[in-house]
Amino acid sequence: MSNAINFKINSYKDLINTKTLLRSEIEEQEMSFKNNPIFKISSSFFKGGSFKSTFQSSFDSVSFDELRKMSQNLLSTVLMANKKTRKFFIAFIIAKEMVPFTLQKINDLLKKQELN
Repeated sequence: MSNAINFKINSYKDLINTKTLLRSEIEEQEMSFKNNPIFKISSSFFKGGSFKSTFQSSFDSVSFDELRKMSQNLLSTVLMANKKTRKFFIAFIIAKEMVPFTLQKINDLLKKQELN
């Protein structure tokens, strides 16, 4: 949530300050969007620039963890969009979260029981 929206505007000066804060936040968001490797690659298609150099320079700064997160997001989007895989994917997500939680609770109960 932006900092500019977190307080009441009581005067014209407050309005101007809020407008300035919002403008700077929007500029920061635009810059982060334009610096995104995916946007750089797609814009090179439309501008007719060199795809190879754009691709290399875009992914030089991308870490393995960011690449893994992007691929997971893409895979989860595809699985959620497909009618046949949606139920299985949702069950997998629930199981992925619940199994470690359940095992931890069982482990905690066993440790508590050993102490008594």
